[in-house]
Amino acid sequence: MKKIILILTALAMALTFCACAVEEGGDEPSDVTEPRKAQELETEPVPVVEPPIEISEFGEPEDMPEPFEGEEPAEFTAEELAITVGDRSFNASWLYWHNIYDWRQAGITYDQIKEMNGAYMDLPFTAEAMEAYKAKVSDFTMIMMLDDGSRVYTPTVTVGDEEYDYEWLASHNATEYTEAGIDAGTVKTYLEAIEENFWYAPEYRWISEVYNRLVNGWE
Repeated sequence: MKKIILILTALAMALTFCACAVEEGGDEPSDVTEPRKAQELETEPVPVVEPPIEISEFGEPEDMPEPFEGEEPAEFTAEELAITVGDRSFNASWLYWHNIYDWRQAGITYDQIKEMNGAYMDLPFTAEAMEAYKAKVSDFTMIMMLDDGSRVYTPTVTVGDEEYDYEWLASHNATEYTEAGIDAGTVKTYLEAIEENFWYAPEYRWISEVYNRLVNGWE
């Protein structure tokens, strides 16, 4: 009987020893992990997307009349009518709602405005909006000429001892031209002299209308 008890005791001790060995050499606790290799931590690069130009970048929108009576035409925001400066585009809507100093800050040039202006004039602006936009183009040209260090020069018309400048010619009618002794040929020569720099201006169109009236005998 003693022999059986000794055998059972030895067996129990052996089982206890094995259990302890397994516990000491077993897996690490679950909250301890191997450090991941550097290449496993790498992710796909996030593409850099150039944000659209915010109004705040160039100041508040200018106080302009509503451009259209009905639905806004798609061309107003189309890329086809946009002016590109570097990697940025400025569509007709942006140009309409921003002032000429924003245009200059954006890097837009007079030549770019002149190139696209025909397409802008074809947009169905209201009469008030069209006049406001044309005045803006006129002012932009003036400041760009000054920025270039150029003197804003317009010729004058001389009749006898009297001299008539751009402002006078743009604010008097055909009857007053005739009374001053300014004929159609003189006006035609004057228009040709200022056309390159002032073709867009309301003053140029006024003088052109006076010329047409003089040619046709209307006063």
